[in-house]
Amino acid sequence: MYQKAGLPLPELGEKTFLRHPQIGRISVFVHGAYDAFIMVAASSQRKAYLLANSLRAVMACAYGNVPLEQPSGYLIEMPTLPTPDMTVEDLADLINRIPSGQQVDNIMLRAELRSGSGVDHIHLDEACRILSRAFAHTRVLEALMHLDYSRHLVWGFMVGSFYESHYSLDRRNLTRYQLERIYLENRFRYDSAFVSSFRGIECLLGKPHFRKPEIRDLLAGVDRSFGTSFATSRHRSWHEVFSSGRRWWKYDEIIQYYLDLRNAVSAHGNPSPPHIVMEDQVFEVQYLLQGMIMEILHPNDGVEE
Repeated sequence: MYQKAGLPLPELGEKTFLRHPQIGRISVFVHGAYDAFIMVAASSQRKAYLLANSLRAVMACAYGNVPLEQPSGYLIEMPTLPTPDMTVEDLADLINRIPSGQQVDNIMLRAELRSGSGVDHIHLDEACRILSRAFAHTRVLEALMHLDYSRHLVWGFMVGSFYESHYSLDRRNLTRYQLERIYLENRFRYDSAFVSSFRGIECLLGKPHFRKPEIRDLLAGVDRSFGTSFATSRHRSWHEVFSSGRRWWKYDEIIQYYLDLRNAVSAHGNPSPPHIVMEDQVFEVQYLLQGMIMEILHPNDGVEE
């Protein structure tokens, strides 16, 4: 297939994309008839999941690449390293050492190993370079995990052309009655997704349960630590504009605004909600958090000023 397409054959074996001396490594392993999978190698289960969850968060939040949920879990543990000559059947036997005649579980595992979402090598390389910077800053990594979970609850990733040509037009045409119906069907998912993203903002600012007068100083502290300019620059609103009408916000202003919502839906309760968290606020707080994270970790692809 590669030769017919005029492409060079991939090298069998392991190609390492990220190596961290205290945590482990992330690689692509090519085996058998040029099958491949992402391999995480670490000295403990906890470190393996730190690598894997971090990679999943970057791939999902930055590139919209979400792995399929599999019955065997997100990571499938191998007791020993695979070899390049192994087929998918060999891998299944390596993972589940089941006596001959009891191969039903391995047949299902083979199907899992052949499925999954494809990962572009360019995106994987870029994601690992972002992660190499994130591992030096625990609070940024935690913020990334919160964003990933928020998007797991309510997914708002879309390319610009879809936003401009479809989503923004459809959103403007929704009546108040239609918006209320969407809210009533999704209230608890919206609330939970919103709070998870706000927790990510708390991680970035380095202080949980902050108060409004502290926000500007906390943003200045982030700027000193990472060379950003959140204390003086503005955030462009793509989704909140449907509710508030505002296109541009100072970072401290929009975080204050969302602090009131967070207090309403989380800390203080919101039984008969005067503060309604809609798709607008969920998408916008996700976008705000993602923009701040990427401005810190990948400043060449930061938010528009």
